[in-house]
Amino acid sequence: MISKMELRPHIPELTLGPLTSTELDTVQYWGFFNQDEISGEAGRLLMLDIDFGRECSLKCPTCFRRFNPVDDSEDPDLTCQELLDVICEARKLGLKTVKICGAGEPFENPDLLGFARRLSDWDVGLSIFTKGHVLGDDLLAARFFGQEGVKNSRYLATLLFELKTSLLVNFQSFKPEVQDRLVGNIKGHTVRRNRAVEILAEIGFNKCSPTRLAFCMNPITRENYDGLFDIYTYCRERNILPVIATLMLSGKQFNRQFLAGVDVSDEEKISLYTKIYEYNIEHGIQSLSAVLEEGVSPMPGIHVCNQIATGLYITLKGNVVMCPGDSSRILGNIRKTQLSEIWTRSDNYKRRGTFNCDCPPKAGKTIPANLYSSVLKNLREKYESSVYNTA
Repeated sequence: MISKMELRPHIPELTLGPLTSTELDTVQYWGFFNQDEISGEAGRLLMLDIDFGRECSLKCPTCFRRFNPVDDSEDPDLTCQELLDVICEARKLGLKTVKICGAGEPFENPDLLGFARRLSDWDVGLSIFTKGHVLGDDLLAARFFGQEGVKNSRYLATLLFELKTSLLVNFQSFKPEVQDRLVGNIKGHTVRRNRAVEILAEIGFNKCSPTRLAFCMNPITRENYDGLFDIYTYCRERNILPVIATLMLSGKQFNRQFLAGVDVSDEEKISLYTKIYEYNIEHGIQSLSAVLEEGVSPMPGIHVCNQIATGLYITLKGNVVMCPGDSSRILGNIRKTQLSEIWTRSDNYKRRGTFNCDCPPKAGKTIPANLYSSVLKNLREKYESSVYNTA
């Protein structure tokens, strides 16, 4: 039963099929690669995570990029042209996809459409993390992209659909009082976000295989924990990739005291992950044998993470680190060292060919040390002697 406190997007249920488990567990242009790609292109730089500007009108309390050690320098932020130059270099190393992680809201950067067009011209896919408020507000869409002829949100989304783009929309709760608070007490945010995803679905972002639309419920917090499984099933019923992840640790505010106030218990995480994999197994998304072979993903129920075996993260200042979750060691700076040299000297390169990298920055921290083994144990006990234990 839907609570009166909830505000759900009006997106019809949708079944495309039959789809393979690979088509069901990823979103286009994210930067997840299958076993054949990982083996056949080991050592190639297949993906990049990047920052794309810093402007953001929201004040999300769990933002891992607002205060981050990798930005502690007086150097200017990378320009759009500098990013295009390094992407041009990365193409020679095998680049297939780029993902914009932050640090700002990409749709508050007027250069975004031009950047996306250039990547599409180069046959490089682009996935964009966004809070969705610009895509769901005609006035904001026109304000930031009026120079591109954009007069409303629908036209902006249509332009994106014509390019090699996917949208990864932050979606932490169906409840406006929770969701609005989680972006910094911005009243009306949930309404704008819902309109954004409704437009994206109407245009067809979730009618592709794999889908080009994801709902990102991360991070798991005490405020949104109880509603995450419902959002997960909502997504699965509409060919939208459901992305759930534990809290990042790369922001300066993520100290022990902060985590103690917002994180959920190890037992709650194990319970949620188990419930999600049970859903997948019972709905034919994965078999038990497939889960046992691939391992549990740090983002439960979807593709395992192998980004750090295939790519790097380039920050606002041009610093290169392992991934968005890591700020402990800078591997180099693209203004001083060729990307190819940074890549071949990195620990990421040493992981080349690894299909499931888990999530080293969070291991034993916001990802409990026993999470993966406990989930697999729970699934074995429930399904090992059942019809679900087939490929």
